[in-house]
Amino acid sequence: MISPAEALNSDSELVTFQGARTEVRVRCFATAADAGAYIAPLIANALRDAIAQRGQAVWVGCGGTTPKPIYERLADADVDWDKVRLFQVDERFVPTDAQASNTRMMREALSPILSAASKPGMEMVSLIQDIDDQYACAAKAEASLRDMNQGVAPTLDFALMGMGPDAHYASIFPGHAINGIVYTTDALVLPVTASGTEAEPVLPRITLSVSAIDNSRKIVFFITGQTKLDVLKTASQSADPYTSPIGAFLAQCPAPVEFVWAP
Repeated sequence: MISPAEALNSDSELVTFQGARTEVRVRCFATAADAGAYIAPLIANALRDAIAQRGQAVWVGCGGTTPKPIYERLADADVDWDKVRLFQVDERFVPTDAQASNTRMMREALSPILSAASKPGMEMVSLIQDIDDQYACAAKAEASLRDMNQGVAPTLDFALMGMGPDAHYASIFPGHAINGIVYTTDALVLPVTASGTEAEPVLPRITLSVSAIDNSRKIVFFITGQTKLDVLKTASQSADPYTSPIGAFLAQCPAPVEFVWAP
């Protein structure tokens, strides 16, 4: 696996612009493959540093199709994977073997480095821990997150995030009632009700809260396509969570945030 510095030798450009309350930094690459070659070593380096300093590492990853090649690249990384735990940023409230499940995608992409009965490896913890009750599911996922750090929120060594063309992040969608509590709640994991319309979220979901995501040492958003880049430039100008979730998040986030973009 090449280093992030080596990846920057490819066709890349750093674009910055002022958001509502902070500068937004976007590292632009010519292709998604080039972007992935930059992000995967960032993750691996963060995990190695955490293990060297604290004996273990914990990070969170997003779902969807965009990050899958990055997860696959991690199979080549030299990391003590048995000292690493991976949680999810968010997940659809569906069985983990369903086609719509991000858990399924992530486990398939990361299978070479995941722990199994026959081999040590990284532990991946799904947010779906009770498929019968969405609220019980969120509570059990939160307990799993807290249990690894003596009952308090763990500091995440890395957060790989995504953003939708509607300016949503995690499962925090524009116009959704979740925006009224997600920035102030003490909960780390929340259930997100379906919209009841054709707008997202069509399916109920489980998501990390803002306080859980904020407690990261580094956050990287990977976005693709001109539409999402244009949305980011516009949405980052507003801190209104109901109309601009990503802008509201950036306006309050204390952790270092970087966007990586490719066409």
